[in-house]
Amino acid sequence: MEYQLTIRLTSEKKGYFWLFESEEDTISIFNEVVETFEQYEPKDMDGFMREKRKEIEETGETHAVQIDVTKKEKHVVVRSAAYNEMWYDGKHFEDIFNILTERLGRPQELEFDSTAT
Repeated sequence: MEYQLTIRLTSEKKGYFWLFESEEDTISIFNEVVETFEQYEPKDMDGFMREKRKEIEETGETHAVQIDVTKKEKHVVVRSAAYNEMWYDGKHFEDIFNILTERLGRPQELEFDSTAT
């Protein structure tokens, strides 16, 4: 079993991911990500998420960065079993992606069925 750290811009159908062998390694990296990008966190996360859900309901998409950790079993990603998840305003995608790539190396690409989750 592997663990997957995924980043995506929700207005795009493409995302990026890195695979890890252990849950502990993946969660510790996720926690480092959250700490590194603390300055990008919305001041009111509940309000931010309500706003993004409303955008999805009204337009079918939203412009946000989603980072999550999921369990991957034999070519199937168990999205409903996300261990951790964080959301940021979409304008921070490039900065977050570039720092993750510097730290973790080149990611693999991932296609999503739809833009918003």
